[in-house]
Amino acid sequence: MEAERAFYLTLIRKLLNPIPQYILGCLPAITIVGATPREKFAEKISWVFRCLGCPFTGLFYSCNVGSSKVDQCIYWLPAEYFKYREPNEVNPLNEVRYRPVGVHSKVLEQSERQRIYTEIRRCMARASVLERLSSLVSAYYILVGIIAGISRVTTPAVCEDWPYIPLLFAWTIPAIYKRVIWGHLIVKNPIEEMENIRPIVLTEIDEESKNHKRFSVTFTAFASIVSPWITVLLAYYTPPVGYFCRSKYITVLCAIWSFNSTLAYICHLIGEKGIYNFCYGIFHVWFSVCGVVVAMLIFFLGLLANNTEWWLSLFGPSCDISSACPPT
Repeated sequence: MEAERAFYLTLIRKLLNPIPQYILGCLPAITIVGATPREKFAEKISWVFRCLGCPFTGLFYSCNVGSSKVDQCIYWLPAEYFKYREPNEVNPLNEVRYRPVGVHSKVLEQSERQRIYTEIRRCMARASVLERLSSLVSAYYILVGIIAGISRVTTPAVCEDWPYIPLLFAWTIPAIYKRVIWGHLIVKNPIEEMENIRPIVLTEIDEESKNHKRFSVTFTAFASIVSPWITVLLAYYTPPVGYFCRSKYITVLCAIWSFNSTLAYICHLIGEKGIYNFCYGIFHVWFSVCGVVVAMLIFFLGLLANNTEWWLSLFGPSCDISSACPPT
């Protein structure tokens, strides 16, 4: 009884300690990747968790949608807002089966760009200096985390824990770069702003552009699936070298991300009528729930990185690394 009481008192004292700076530094990166024009708080949070649970979602918007205001607004519109005209034809207009983004991209007719220009401007705003600087803070902690991880691997005499969390979020760098350089924010929901001007008429893109879209989307999917596993490799080769509890713990996180990114990529190839309603919205719910799980795992990882003795206390003798560490 006394041992249990002492454990809980120690836990409370540890939780009262200041939150590590690198965890706070990564928060802006999460909010940047999970930015959405939806107005309700619950919808904003669910999108943040979806992007946290599925890196491909956030990376796709950052790397494949483009930096133009028109492309960024079109991303949020469902397929029913568009009509499609065959090249070199005046009429008729055809139905658009899938959202015109990524491998299903189409372009606006020139007359349409002028027609919807006012609505596009109403949806967009510029990021403030403070918002851009907060983005750089996240980039700083992520880059420092990468350097710290590599330096520990190349220093075999050191047998200490290091902050894995910034390195886990290295995949958010493209979103941070886009926010800092371009600074475009969608502050109003394009679905509501463009309700009265639908349908928006599109036309086909050329074959060269199609091939480029296929390559860029596939490369983004590959990066979102593979890049998190770099952290597992660094954790494995960081002294004590071996597949110990920290490597196994991070493997769980990376497995969730890779599985969901693969699933999201397949969904995109098949085609989506809207952001939320693929397969009746089941995947949106799944990705969001996984995001909640990932958030909890990362928070707990922050506690473990700051209190290395907890590995053994919580997970048992399998996390005992004393035999693998040189005596100090």
